[in-house]
Amino acid sequence: MISVSDCVVSAVEGRVRLRHPALKQAATADMAAAVVSGVEGVTKASVNPVTGSLLIFYDPEILSRDKLMELAEQAAALLPDADQKQASSARCVDRLLSRRATRMVDKVLFVSLLASLVGAAAGMGGMHRVAGTIFAAASVQHLAAHRRALWQRP
Repeated sequence: MISVSDCVVSAVEGRVRLRHPALKQAATADMAAAVVSGVEGVTKASVNPVTGSLLIFYDPEILSRDKLMELAEQAAALLPDADQKQASSARCVDRLLSRRATRMVDKVLFVSLLASLVGAAAGMGGMHRVAGTIFAAASVQHLAAHRRALWQRP
């Protein structure tokens, strides 16, 4: 988790600017601005999702900078860690493209192709459509797993 003190880009009496990768997501940025705006002593909060920046104006007579930072630490604990999210996505993709997953998908392709052909031959349109849909979905994984071999030039 990223500490709020690591996120402070600038701080002067009455104004603090924070940057956090999670603020690049529009929904998270809007929620952060709304929450900060509701804190007593904060006069204005504006967010820039392009830079992942949150600018907070506050009245130092009502809200001390230390108290503001304490509240920010509590709020930061709720923000997703962008590095963890990217690592999690990478692990998921690795699993989907692993040899084990590819072997299983190859079996699914074969079985769904057979089921689709049987469904078509027997006049069972529902079975044919379901098996064809499964075949098409498995084909996407198969193409992704073998993309290098498919696009290499002889």
